[in-house]
Amino acid sequence: MKKMKLALLVLLSIIVLAGCGKSAKEEFFDAAKKTATESSSNDFSMKIKDIKLTSDMSGDPSVNAMVTQLKDIKVTGSIQQDVKEKLSATDLKIEALGQKLPLSFISKNDDMFLSLDILKGIANISTQFGASLPFDELTFKEVEGKYINISEKNELDIDTKNAKAFGKDYQVSVAKYFDSLSEERFTKKDDVVTFSITKKDIVELAKEYNKVAKSKKTYAEYVIPDLDKVIKSLPKNITLKINNNTKSQASDMTMLIEFDKNEQVPITSVELLYTLKPNDKKVAIKVPAKKNIMTMDEVSELLAATEESQLNASYDDVKIGDAEFNQLLETITTEDLSALTKNDIDSLLASYKEILTPKQYKAMEKTLLKNK
Repeated sequence: MKKMKLALLVLLSIIVLAGCGKSAKEEFFDAAKKTATESSSNDFSMKIKDIKLTSDMSGDPSVNAMVTQLKDIKVTGSIQQDVKEKLSATDLKIEALGQKLPLSFISKNDDMFLSLDILKGIANISTQFGASLPFDELTFKEVEGKYINISEKNELDIDTKNAKAFGKDYQVSVAKYFDSLSEERFTKKDDVVTFSITKKDIVELAKEYNKVAKSKKTYAEYVIPDLDKVIKSLPKNITLKINNNTKSQASDMTMLIEFDKNEQVPITSVELLYTLKPNDKKVAIKVPAKKNIMTMDEVSELLAATEESQLNASYDDVKIGDAEFNQLLETITTEDLSALTKNDIDSLLASYKEILTPKQYKAMEKTLLKNK
């Protein structure tokens, strides 16, 4: 989890770069700031560009097959944001193992709504692996066009106001750090400005993170207590190369992670590619109407009901036939049941209930209670 925080640090740092002027460094910051603060509509994609295996693993067919599958994973989509109205809409598609999983989010202020169309995608993927999930056509019909407010229950119990204050203070710290960097680290060719974030930068940003977290008592929950250990556990090298087109506002980022042989991982490096390109879509972002928003409890109840229905259907498949039941009933009538108590009979009826039809159950009940 702490390593993930550091990874998010890097992405946050890229978003909040700030500056002004016309040097390569300042143009880079201007483009980044414009992307983060102006209403826009963009297409994006993320994928694993390359994976290099260690020498002892490169000849293993199963490992190579796994690498091929990983390299086939792709995330594409679009994101629209209306800064003035604090609205955004994200549609993305995850492609993996021959399947496509659609995800759609709409956010307004602190609320984020997830389209429940995702259930059909999850069902399709689970079917491929032979798994059974509590989704059926009735479920899909019930949730069609519906959303769930995933901000409704704050499982992490985060104070939103405090989190925003911490984020704002950290952004100021990040901006100061990037402003202090040398001009030589920024290069420009035609309209494209290039800048690389190194592992050293990531470590410094992590230290800044803890410095801000320790600056106020109200930020104490954000402190990473064993930060030094987390930093030492980072891969041998991490580099993010960012290209910003100051004219078209398109950008791409390549992240290269290299591992030391002592880290006991089967790969020497992995390279990730992220691209962002403005599009001309101008679709109004609409927050789901109240009637189309389901609570988490409502979704849980719907899935529980579907699961129970599926379970009952499976029991229907094991009901015994009338011929078999008549033989069972005939056998019971020849037995001496006088020693059975009412509790014994109730237990027998309960055990038979799952495999008998309502008509059979009544006949069994009548037979067992005949002399009671």
